[in-house]
Amino acid sequence: MLIGLFLLLTLAVLLFGYLLLRETCMRRDLPDGWEQKRIDESGDAVWQRMAREGREWLARQETEELEVQSEDGFLLHGLLLPHVNPRATVLLFSGWRSSWEMDFTCILPFLHARRLQCVLIDERAQGDSEGRYITFGIRERLDVPVWVDYAAQRFGKEHPLLLQGLSMGATVVLMASAVRFDANVRGIVADCGFTSPYAIISKVFRDRTRLPPHFAVWLLDQYTRLFADFTLEEYSTVTALRETEYPVLFLHGTEDHFVPCDMTRQNYDACRGEKTLLLVEGATHGMSYLVARERVEAAYTEFLNNHIPQ
Repeated sequence: MLIGLFLLLTLAVLLFGYLLLRETCMRRDLPDGWEQKRIDESGDAVWQRMAREGREWLARQETEELEVQSEDGFLLHGLLLPHVNPRATVLLFSGWRSSWEMDFTCILPFLHARRLQCVLIDERAQGDSEGRYITFGIRERLDVPVWVDYAAQRFGKEHPLLLQGLSMGATVVLMASAVRFDANVRGIVADCGFTSPYAIISKVFRDRTRLPPHFAVWLLDQYTRLFADFTLEEYSTVTALRETEYPVLFLHGTEDHFVPCDMTRQNYDACRGEKTLLLVEGATHGMSYLVARERVEAAYTEFLNNHIPQ
């Protein structure tokens, strides 16, 4: 009897660990048009209008498919949106189980108007890039130098580069900021990034289950170690920012209940490089540009002028 209960409990724990891994880290290929469906279902009229205008604008532009190989052998996909007279190139990294279409379509016309050509990146295990596991920045940060090296070879070693990310994408570029890039990286724009994989997974688990997260996150950590070759406490955004020498523009909405605004405050406090912080009152997760477009554009333009003079 006791042996049977022990085996049943063990099986339940193993199944729970697998479900955690599947829900947090495993690749999930989404159907065509999911971005538009999510925007439509949001009921946000501003987002719907700006996304529609951004898609219509992008459809009129020439683009080029890109592909690079990660250090561990995955083919990573991107899309180049060129500019005839680029001031710089910005590499754009999107969020967890998101896409560049979801996260950046609204801001692309603004970036292009500032003479920024864009490399829109599908992160590993998302979009058209290979990979089975999302690693919350742990492995993705190692893909950033690959894209940076590609851009330097393609556009010239002296050509200015910016790194930009939203949500997990912001964490990816901030984690990568401890690297001393060989290329001409001038700065980083980070919108609503989190402090560490462990911290954000613990926070979301607590929010969604109302249960203490410690055992669940510990169990997930064992599964990521066994199956995905990373651990949740292997590295953090805060650790990287204590070593960075790059200027960073931090953005975050004060009503973000997914990645708390306080995480960007912690990242900002840890940042060793030149830094600017813009908190947007009333903005939820990833919505700072939609809520305070003029303020974000002004802060972005000032950041550009300070670090990439025209």
